[in-house]
Amino acid sequence: MEEEIKVETPVETEKKPLFEKKEAKFEWTLKNIFFSFLWLAPLLIVIDQVSKWAVVNAFNKIEGSSFVVIPEFFSIRLQYNQGSSFSLGADIPWMRFVFIAISWVASAGMIWYWIKNLKKKDVLIDAILALCLAGALGNAIDRTFYWEPVVGFSGVVDFLSFKLFGFYNFAVFNVADACLVVGVFALLIVVFVRDIVESKKRNAKNG
Repeated sequence: MEEEIKVETPVETEKKPLFEKKEAKFEWTLKNIFFSFLWLAPLLIVIDQVSKWAVVNAFNKIEGSSFVVIPEFFSIRLQYNQGSSFSLGADIPWMRFVFIAISWVASAGMIWYWIKNLKKKDVLIDAILALCLAGALGNAIDRTFYWEPVVGFSGVVDFLSFKLFGFYNFAVFNVADACLVVGVFALLIVVFVRDIVESKKRNAKNG
């Protein structure tokens, strides 16, 4: 009997692309640092803290002191807020520690997402994150370190007071509050607009 000759076929190996796509990395150059707005958050935090201490010292730390800048519209009024926005939780002493924890956790989360987003070179999102981070950290510093036995007053320093339409007194706020509110609203607008643009592109491709 003739022996059967077995011919072994070579095992096909998985073909690898000649040029593998490497994940983009952020290069720490002066140009990239400038356009990623890494400098904006520290700058705004400094402005926030300097403005607070300037008002506190100008009014000798006396809460309720005020100075009219534009009659019936804008004034500088010193207030200490131991709660969150619009003084929520100010009457509950232990809530301050909750707000401290929330502020620092939120700030850490924003820093993490900011660093992760740097490689995308999304200038608009980077600027918005810088605003939000400055707002969160600016007030976190006040809540954490400004206590009566330490600095002579307690809580977040608010001093910007506006009267709207001649009769409505808007809640007194500070630079950090303004950064956070502008940043959050800008983020919502950008996400909403980009979602609309992306949906139109998808519909154009499918149509």
